[in-house]
Amino acid sequence: MIYNMTHKDTKHNEELGSMKKLRITSILMVIAALWFVTACGSKPATTETSGKTSEKPAASAAAPSATSKAKSTAVEDIKKKGKLIIATSGNFRPITFMNEQSQIAGLDIDIGNMIAEKLGVKAEFVPGNISGLIPGLIAGKFDLVMSGLTATDERKKIIDFSVPYGKDGTIAATLQDNNKVQDTTKLEGLVVGVIGGSGTHSVIKEIGGYKELKEYPGNAEAFTDLKAGRIDTYAVGNIAAKDYIKNDKSDKPLKLVGEVAAIKPMGVGIKKGEDELRAIIDALIEEKLKDGTIDKLATKWVGAPLPK
Repeated sequence: MIYNMTHKDTKHNEELGSMKKLRITSILMVIAALWFVTACGSKPATTETSGKTSEKPAASAAAPSATSKAKSTAVEDIKKKGKLIIATSGNFRPITFMNEQSQIAGLDIDIGNMIAEKLGVKAEFVPGNISGLIPGLIAGKFDLVMSGLTATDERKKIIDFSVPYGKDGTIAATLQDNNKVQDTTKLEGLVVGVIGGSGTHSVIKEIGGYKELKEYPGNAEAFTDLKAGRIDTYAVGNIAAKDYIKNDKSDKPLKLVGEVAAIKPMGVGIKKGEDELRAIIDALIEEKLKDGTIDKLATKWVGAPLPK
């Protein structure tokens, strides 16, 4: 009897020991599983592309910042600063020039003011040499260029143009008693003056044949040298040439010879990619051409509507 009881107790104790071992093993397995999950979770997720493993960026890095803003358009910038900055030569009468009151005036100035009014701001005109106007526009110094700007193929590669509001071409101006100059396209042996960086400059370089090509900052300097005999002819925009000769009171009268060459559309110079601004300007010019406003302005400044 004593033997049987002792045997049972021993068996019972063995069962209790086995259960304890099982519990300990289970606890250890749970701990190991938790450690594995934690360790794996601490590594960044990966994706495989073309057989290579790459880390995915953290969610906070991938998401755009709540404070980031889309780049503003030219129209938004113009309205924010409250002015439309227009670059112009200021020495191309009657398109753009300084009047007797030392104020900027001319056809392009009136059209520029109309554009500014359409945008709900004031126009600010910045005079400068024609050669620096387009580079300044590209660099973001100006919003527009308006200076009797003809839309040449060379210029259209680097800036955009509005729809044209008129046309202009190149003509040869010379002294009344000079019979050597016959036409803009016949420049052999002649010393020719041009405004540096102008559309006419490009035209004359393409025609070629001249003895020497002299560059000037504007009409005043070129016409002065023409009258002084330092150049044989001044190749100039037809509109400006007619206006100068009409208002010239000097004792050395000038004349225009030959046909008007390289007639090109005139428009507003706009930085490439500013489609919203260009669309607004295009719509305004088309409206003012249709209702006769631009023809009236041209008659006021040029003496007649511009060729279309």
